[in-house]
Amino acid sequence: MLLCARTPTSRSEKKDELDVAGRLVRKSDRVDRRQTLAANTDDSAQDPKLKQSEFQYRSVIEDAKRCVGHGADKGSFPEEWDAQLLVDCGLSTAGHRVVLFVPGFLMPIIDDQDELDRAFRYILMTMDSIAMHQKYIFIYCCLGMDWSHPNLSERLRLAYDILPKSYTKNLKRFYILHPVSSTRLTLYSFYAWLSAQFWAKVQYASSIEEICEGVHPSSDADQAELHRRFPQAVQRLDAWHHGEELPVNFGVPLRDLCNGFGVDFTDHTTGRWYPKLPPAVIFMCEALERDADEALQAFSKLFDVDGAAAFSLLDIIDKGDPLPRDLDPALLWWSLKVWLDCLPSPLLSSQAFGYLQEKSLRPGSVDKQRDLLVDIFHSRLSTEVAYVGLYIVSFLHTMCELARESHAELAAGASSVQTREEAPPENVEAAQSSDDTAMLLTPALAAKVFTPSFLRPRELTPDAIKDLPLAESLVQTLIEYAEDKALWIGGQAPNWNKTTSKGADDESDES
Repeated sequence: MLLCARTPTSRSEKKDELDVAGRLVRKSDRVDRRQTLAANTDDSAQDPKLKQSEFQYRSVIEDAKRCVGHGADKGSFPEEWDAQLLVDCGLSTAGHRVVLFVPGFLMPIIDDQDELDRAFRYILMTMDSIAMHQKYIFIYCCLGMDWSHPNLSERLRLAYDILPKSYTKNLKRFYILHPVSSTRLTLYSFYAWLSAQFWAKVQYASSIEEICEGVHPSSDADQAELHRRFPQAVQRLDAWHHGEELPVNFGVPLRDLCNGFGVDFTDHTTGRWYPKLPPAVIFMCEALERDADEALQAFSKLFDVDGAAAFSLLDIIDKGDPLPRDLDPALLWWSLKVWLDCLPSPLLSSQAFGYLQEKSLRPGSVDKQRDLLVDIFHSRLSTEVAYVGLYIVSFLHTMCELARESHAELAAGASSVQTREEAPPENVEAAQSSDDTAMLLTPALAAKVFTPSFLRPRELTPDAIKDLPLAESLVQTLIEYAEDKALWIGGQAPNWNKTTSKGADDESDES
């Protein structure tokens, strides 16, 4: 819905558009605009309105680039948007880039103007790297989204006015998945905005299978790979439409989750690329890391959450729906543990506890523990399960490091307060109290809580109970050395930007 050519607007629409544009374009950019327009005064043949739209577009893109970071960076784009809002699906059989757009994941922020503006910047920045350079296929998943909502229609109107013509020129097909009567009516109400070239590329689809067959007409494997990239919530709606079993999250074998709707995800904190991660894991972990200070303080309360709120959140996670905003971090910690403990097999496999007993690795034998962990990740786990295990342990390592850094900063602050004669004693006590809270999460404590998620005995025999400290020590070592290159099994994410579409340079427009 963001890809048509520009058309005139009414006065009221223009006012709403300018309100949105004013929020999206920073003051410094308005200064740049005067400089840009001054530099182009000699080009009298160019339409001034086109100059303005180009400036607005570039300003949004440049502003968006300032928000690229990782979970703990204040103001950065949520990393999970790559996995749920706008999904890069690689190339079609014909060599065209495939992009999956699921605006239904904007619903939790529908009434937050600032967050919607941020999402708008993210979408345009991501699409700029694709639509301006390659032929592409755009898949729009309805998922009950109502574009007549004023907060959305304003931004849609702005997008129509500032998007370069290359968006429509390079568009090969525009699929609309699961349209209902209101969807068609809303799109038809935009008829005057949309160019004939765009209308010729619109194709309604009643099933994911129909789209997969259209994008990859001759490869069952490629069709299955594209199907996997549709979020679970979209797959549930598709299954409901066709009377099939609805996909769920809890209690499902990990490989089935990964191959069913796993997401290829780049963790910007570490720079590592993880293929086929279960989306629920990404959403919970990234939400915790994004509000790390609160999450670290809430870790001690993960077994003291409200029952009704907890089971409501589990239902949302089980269905793959977008997580509500402002969740209690303790609820997220608890849900993450429940999700992991509900897996039919622990992350390091059901046999890992036996390996540990056979080798008699005592607590503290770090080198031997690392050798065993390298053997498990490289030789004894499926690729899908290994990636999930590495992502979870990397997340725990990151949170422990943030706790350590926070403790060091607070300890330094408390020491500074103590050296000031005018400081009242209660300030010192408050700093020390915060310090203690920040230190709640350590590799040892994280291992105590999450060891059953990584390895556990098949039966709690007396011998197994006696060896539980061995398991905790192994998981503690795993968390401490999570970034060890010897453990890593992966490589680099595919760079589709370096791949040009077949015939993209000499292909004529389809209109």
